[in-house]
Amino acid sequence: MPHNDGDKKQLQRMTMVYILLMVAGLFVIGGFIRIQLVERKMWLDIAEKHEAEEIKDEARRGNIYSSDGKIMATTIPICNLYVDMGSRTVYDKKGRVVMDSSGHPMKEKILPDSLYLPVIDSVCALLGELERPGRNAQYYRNRFDNERAKERPSRCLLIERNIPYTTWNKIVHFDGWGHFVVKLMGDGTSVIRQSREHIYGNLAENCIGFGYNDHRLSTGLEGYYNSVLAGQDGLYECRRLTRGVWIPVTAVDDEGQSASDTLARDKQKRERIDGSDIVATIDTRYQDIAETALRQALHRSGGTSRSSGCAILMEASTGYVLACSNLAWDSVYCEYRELPDKNIACSDLYNPGSTIKTVLLTAMLNDSSITIDTSMRIRACVKNFTGRQDGEIKDDHFLYKDPETRRIRKDTISLKEAITISSNVAMCELGWQNYNNRRSDLKRLMDKVFPYDVLHLDLKTGEYKPIVNDITLSQRDFLGLCFGYAQSISAMQLITFYNALANGGKMMKPLFCRAIIKDGERQEIKPVVMRESICDKRSLKLLNDLLVNVVEHGTGDNIKDNSYGIAGKTGTSVNLNSPGVFNASFAGYFPAENPRYTCLVVVKNVPAYGRSAAAPVFKKISDCVVALDNRLENGKIEVGSSAGIKQLRTNRVKAVGEGEEGVVPDCRNMTVREAIAALESRGLRAKFEGHGRVVRQDIAHGTKVKSGSRVQLTLRNIY
Repeated sequence: MPHNDGDKKQLQRMTMVYILLMVAGLFVIGGFIRIQLVERKMWLDIAEKHEAEEIKDEARRGNIYSSDGKIMATTIPICNLYVDMGSRTVYDKKGRVVMDSSGHPMKEKILPDSLYLPVIDSVCALLGELERPGRNAQYYRNRFDNERAKERPSRCLLIERNIPYTTWNKIVHFDGWGHFVVKLMGDGTSVIRQSREHIYGNLAENCIGFGYNDHRLSTGLEGYYNSVLAGQDGLYECRRLTRGVWIPVTAVDDEGQSASDTLARDKQKRERIDGSDIVATIDTRYQDIAETALRQALHRSGGTSRSSGCAILMEASTGYVLACSNLAWDSVYCEYRELPDKNIACSDLYNPGSTIKTVLLTAMLNDSSITIDTSMRIRACVKNFTGRQDGEIKDDHFLYKDPETRRIRKDTISLKEAITISSNVAMCELGWQNYNNRRSDLKRLMDKVFPYDVLHLDLKTGEYKPIVNDITLSQRDFLGLCFGYAQSISAMQLITFYNALANGGKMMKPLFCRAIIKDGERQEIKPVVMRESICDKRSLKLLNDLLVNVVEHGTGDNIKDNSYGIAGKTGTSVNLNSPGVFNASFAGYFPAENPRYTCLVVVKNVPAYGRSAAAPVFKKISDCVVALDNRLENGKIEVGSSAGIKQLRTNRVKAVGEGEEGVVPDCRNMTVREAIAALESRGLRAKFEGHGRVVRQDIAHGTKVKSGSRVQLTLRNIY
């Protein structure tokens, strides 16, 4: 009986086990059925996410070229240099740990002395040539040696950031070092990345654009033409081959091995389209001239950290901006440089002063209800127009006073004299006599000849509509409008008006992009006409004669030139917040007899007038432009043609990157930037003194020297 009871209990236990196994089996089968039938799509999607991934194939960002054929902005690879300086435990042939005399595991350097010592000096010399502040070859040698001497040296020692790919690649290819230079970080990211570089540094950087990691936030041409330059990233469906290794699904599908595979349904979701190149209107030769002259003027005029300025050169017939320099004080470099979000020419609004008198006169000449003649007599020197203290306008010009007694010689002058010596009283008299009782008519006439609106430039920059006080409400504002106050405008708006005078009355929109190069085809951007005519031919002739007379006999006679004519107007406005500090300007065009270029120079917050601060910058620019044009014409080289540019540069240097390594190029007549680029392309370095263009080099061109040798360059202004 007991035996039977034992069998019964055992049977019950086995039955319970079978039941539990059956229930578990049913759960497994149920789960299998649920996964296969109910949740199949969900689990396939999860598998696809883990085993398939959309890999982005980054498009090449387009280059920005200058109008004279130079690369101004391009994308280049830069690297962070990491070196494996670690150590490892030594094992014998049987796989046992080797102990030292003290009983500790013996360690050996991963980078052995046999590879380290013969090469380390060459590596440090290469890094020293980067000329990073406070970091010479000895600094890097100490860094390597100190880390190597540690008990637990780093397996991923950061030596230097953002070094050129060429330098990094040379180090990688030193004997045996390719195994010890880190190429991938722990998270799988490469130490090599693409960086947007401006080849000419700070030159025209506000026009080219200050860049950010997100190019959509970039300024200048980089920001405005971002969609053109960026292209379109490709998107590929890839599947995991092994950890960290992905292959395009296309490779599997093309062989017909798994055409029905769910992962292979989308081979290539989007094809990569590289970005297009653009050709800026900026000419590096003119830009260099404008920037140098403007910087010298800021120093010469007693500029402070609050001073700034811009110099704009425009092609009269097209509106192409050939040079646009914007300089403000950089406290880091202690120099006037182009700064982010400081596009003075396009964004800053200021009281123009007497340069606006030409606008006022043009508007009056278009009014058929009044007669304007250069010989008409106008009140000058001093006049109170309202009977109140704020209605008194004064002039302070030598023409009205006896040089000895300083007494007034005359109180009326001709209109020609008024413009020549820039009489504020005379312009107010013209406005008061003809428009005091119909001020809105004067504003309407000025609106027709001057772009009192946003220009919608092809630059991504802060651009603002001019601010004009309501002259119908205030007599003082009405008088101020007549000689450059009661309004705030940008330099780009002012040069647009003067360029219309140079272009026979036709107002052109300022343009910063000349062409787009897509798939090897150049698509020209045509000039844009804003207004067909701002005045008739008779008025244009009168205005031209008046502006020429300003330079020949008036406030601009310090830049008179007998070899070519200049037509222009000085301007000075008081900075109301800083007594004794002015905004000085000069606007005009040249050659006056057949205008080809318009130029405007504005020097802000300096203790100097337009005649002394801005006009000499205009003259420096015009002299260099005319001299360069004469050289091009004498050489029968067509201005702006790629063939002409190539011919002009033949005697200098073929192209950066060409030429035999270590052979000194002919740097004569080059700019500093051209000479440095030419020397570095041959593995040489430059040392220079002076400013301007290269007139002498201490090593004759064609000489074979050791790579890394320095060539002493002497610079001088030769225009």
